[in-house]
Amino acid sequence: MADVEVEVPTNPILSGNNMDVNVALQEVLKTALIHGGLVHGLHEAAKALDKRQAVLCVLAENCDEAAYKKLVQAL
Repeated sequence: MADVEVEVPTNPILSGNNMDVNVALQEVLKTALIHGGLVHGLHEAAKALDKRQAVLCVLAENCDEAAYKKLVQAL
């Protein structure tokens, strides 16, 4: 992974302010959506996880379906 270049913004979005987890997650999701790296739904997420293309998978806290949780953890 040493040959991967990562663009670092020169001015952070919230410079000087404390960023909580929710704000950080929103910024990551916005950036992924802009760059076409965001998938929606269980089917698309399962495909991305299965192909090892996913870097992050977020499951809603109020998800009460145990099969969904097991699927995401297994992949």
